[in-house]
Amino acid sequence: MLKKFNYHSHSLYCDGKDTMEDMVLSAIERGMHYFGISSHSPICFESKVALKKERVEEYLLQAKALKQKYRDKINLFISMEMDYITSMQENIRQMSKDYDLDYFIGSVHFVKGKTNDKIWFIDGSNREVYDRGLEEVFAGDIRQGVETYFEQVINMVKNQRPDVVGHFDKIKMHNNERFFSQKDKWFEDLMMQTLDTIKESGSICEINTRGIYKKRCDDFYPGRDWIKKALEMKIPLTISTDCHKKDEVDLLFDDAIEYLKQIGERYVWYFDGEWKAQKII
Repeated sequence: MLKKFNYHSHSLYCDGKDTMEDMVLSAIERGMHYFGISSHSPICFESKVALKKERVEEYLLQAKALKQKYRDKINLFISMEMDYITSMQENIRQMSKDYDLDYFIGSVHFVKGKTNDKIWFIDGSNREVYDRGLEEVFAGDIRQGVETYFEQVINMVKNQRPDVVGHFDKIKMHNNERFFSQKDKWFEDLMMQTLDTIKESGSICEINTRGIYKKRCDDFYPGRDWIKKALEMKIPLTISTDCHKKDEVDLLFDDAIEYLKQIGERYVWYFDGEWKAQKII
């Protein structure tokens, strides 16, 4: 029997909509074997998205209490989705050690300008924020903005070697083929450079289902063609729903598994204290 898992989740401690315990109970109800509690990490400026630094101890203590409380029903692991921001927040691996996390996800949501200290927020539900940030930080130059995003992702992977690389092509979400095409050679080159770096780092790459079920994207992060390429390169893949609500904890998990089967992949990676390959065929 396939063991179900999700190592990327958010709760009221950051930008999630349900309590940490409600997220865990939902995972149990849906028959998940492994579940990761992974709030957005504290960052070096005010943000509604991130865990407040003064609440880190509380967050860790509650996660540990839930891990103990439900130990007979589910395997819980304590993590954070760490934001890497050039010259502002870079030593995320050390942060994960300081917090004694079971594993950590490395992601980029905030892109620092090349010639200024302004920040382009490329995530969230509001496309206008993306568009306004592109104009304010990169004077509307989408290629420079996207190249800077991938440079930040590549530096994160190369220098911090996160256990899991989070949604590394999320820059495509609010673009929605408006400013650039994912078929543009320069964009494909950046994707390939990122995969090369992930391969070299030994990090796990997540197949993130959130864009599809939120109807903000018509594909996984990374997209299906890039999942195939990652598998050709023998990059280990896990599946996450990046859930922010209790009813999202396993959304499209089965769809991602079915896609892997369709393209002939036999394994997916899960964590039970260490990363292991699990047969799906």
